Amino acid sequence: MAGDRTHDLLDYIVRQRWFAGEGAGWQVVRVEPLAWLSNPASGLGVRFELVTVDGPGGTQTYNVPLAYRDEPVEANAYGLVGTASLGADEMAADVYVYDALHDPLARQVLMRGFFEDSPAPSESTGRDPDTVYVSHLPHDEDGALVIDVDSESVLLAVEQSNTSMVVAETAMLKVFRKVVDGRNPDVEIHDALAGPGDDAIAALWGWISATPSGGSASYDLAMLQRFLRTASNGWESARASVRDLLAEPGLEPEAAGGDFAGESVRLGETVRFVHTLMAERLPTAEWGAAELSALADRLDARLDHLAGRVDEIERYAGAARDVYARLRTLDGPVAAQRVHGDLHLGQTLRTTAGWKLIDFEGEPAAALEDRVALDTVWRDVAGVTRSFDYAANSYLLQTGTTGDAEVAQARAWVARNRAAFLAGYGDGHDHEAARPAGGDTVATALLAAYEVDKALYEYVYELDHRPDWAAIPMTMLDQLLG
Repeated sequence: MAGDRTHDLLDYIVRQRWFAGEGAGWQVVRVEPLAWLSNPASGLGVRFELVTVDGPGGTQTYNVPLAYRDEPVEANAYGLVGTASLGADEMAADVYVYDALHDPLARQVLMRGFFEDSPAPSESTGRDPDTVYVSHLPHDEDGALVIDVDSESVLLAVEQSNTSMVVAETAMLKVFRKVVDGRNPDVEIHDALAGPGDDAIAALWGWISATPSGGSASYDLAMLQRFLRTASNGWESARASVRDLLAEPGLEPEAAGGDFAGESVRLGETVRFVHTLMAERLPTAEWGAAELSALADRLDARLDHLAGRVDEIERYAGAARDVYARLRTLDGPVAAQRVHGDLHLGQTLRTTAGWKLIDFEGEPAAALEDRVALDTVWRDVAGVTRSFDYAANSYLLQTGTTGDAEVAQARAWVARNRAAFLAGYGDGHDHEAARPAGGDTVATALLAAYEVDKALYEYVYELDHRPDWAAIPMTMLDQLLG
């Protein structure tokens, strides 16, 4: 940008919540502007730019859609990146550069490709096939598209690893920020589930991908989905149930007006349905004794890594290894398949038509090869069962509730909803006896191993980021490991 383009870009990127790096010492090593989506000579030029940075966390590439304006726009000040000088054939003078997601007119430009028949270049925009739009926009009962090219959009305030905007209260464009070469699992899985899976997901209406000129790498930049405007988040719904229960001292969860068990059963059924469809439409395998032993080895290695970071993990290490060792006694076969990879109540939506699962990217910090690796469905199941524990105990923490009676109520709520979810999920798992001594089924052994692994990770995460919350996984580890 004017004077130092990379300095302005870096300064903007490292201040964003979606920046995954930590510490200082980051530098921009490459900027790859893609083709213009609107003609900059008109006073508003919009394009995606891929910015690669290097630092303590290694090399990372970020997707930064930028809007180049010939005049400053005060309303867009929050998204100001800096100023720039473009060529005489583009803009004649220094221009103001904004994050395009913070510019309402630029957001309209980003959406235009979904209304065009092909990504071929045009004289007016200069678009090149390095930025490709795939559109599956549906039509309404009158045969018109559910949104139009001039629809207004609103940027969602909640921003973590991605940035999302809602268009005409009907569609949601999720812009992936940290990108890697290859298919984004969120796009891949939604595409695979399209049709029959639409009852359990937010339907995929399109995506944007790019292959920068002169390179072989390909990136998914964004995906367009149906926006479920009347949905409620599963995490908030579960916590509301806990709140209602604790409002009536001594009441059993099943007697509460806000009893959540029925919803937990239906959520289990939905997760099972999605897993079944994923197994039908995506790669699968059968794991025998060797693969189950390898899984135990990976869990041991992860435990070693966590113990190396936090000394407190050592108190659980021996018992955790005993749980993992059970996997080495199993012969299989165990079905392995693609899974959600980061499933918890916050990744679920409760709608009038049933539960929906969202955000199939997997663990955001994990490498792509790990996020697309085959696993057993019990990893996802463990993510939800741990989430019930978090929903109840985070409510206790945040409200300062410490009474023995209330804690007992919360634990009863967790046990009831865990059992209900597992009953809904089914698959012949013995849900009443959580861990029958000397008689573990394969499913029980896998679920126990994943729950311990998840709780250990949570413990380290909370010690690093929210020390006051470390008591939640610590208490569960004490219960799981005696």
